[in-house]
Amino acid sequence: MIYKFFIFCFLTFNLSFAQKSFIYKVSADIDYDSIEVATVKKLMKSVEKELNQQSFILVLNKNKSLFNSEKRIDNQNQNLNILNIAKAMTYVNEEWFYNADKSYLQLNTKFMNKPLSVEFNELPEWRIENNTKAIGNYKVIKATTSRKFIGSKGVKEKEIEAWFCPDIPIPHGPMGAVGLPGLVIQLRLQNTIFTLDQVIEEDTLEFDEPDKSNTMPSKEFYTLIDQKVGDFKSSIQN
Repeated sequence: MIYKFFIFCFLTFNLSFAQKSFIYKVSADIDYDSIEVATVKKLMKSVEKELNQQSFILVLNKNKSLFNSEKRIDNQNQNLNILNIAKAMTYVNEEWFYNADKSYLQLNTKFMNKPLSVEFNELPEWRIENNTKAIGNYKVIKATTSRKFIGSKGVKEKEIEAWFCPDIPIPHGPMGAVGLPGLVIQLRLQNTIFTLDQVIEEDTLEFDEPDKSNTMPSKEFYTLIDQKVGDFKSSIQN
């Protein structure tokens, strides 16, 4: 009887979150003490100010979610260095789609100005730690996993950190941080931090699912990136 009541409460809670939008703000963890050049330090402070104006949206419709930029970084910014660094730090070209029922995760992005769709055959393998804290009104638990990042030297695997809320038992989150037993309230990707800022109630909420006809496997995608970066470096040296 108690088990049935628990299942009823769980399903009721999930239905209450079936159509909502979650707005995430962006911040940066920059070690200014390690920056010795004054002009670079000034540049990064301007970048951080730009990041604070950026927001992303996680749209949830039943068992599916779509995460992308809600407010684009100002293209009228006169300093292209600030603009390009801010874009890189927020991964602004990335759009993530997740179908929880089918464990299907897709990334839509651009590389060298070419649109690419990537299918991830495996979800992140999270390590849930015995570490809790409060973020706003949410009691959250720390989880970590590894992810591949694209840099000037090609693809490198680094640890990422998520703080999820088991009181909101939906396996969705920003930037493809999915599969945890609770909504991801805060996500850290290298020096960039995405934090839930507000929840918006939606009476009717629909979004177009991304095209799956031209997706490539994630392994093939990262191999392609490494190859392209290697070719570019070779062309510069020659």
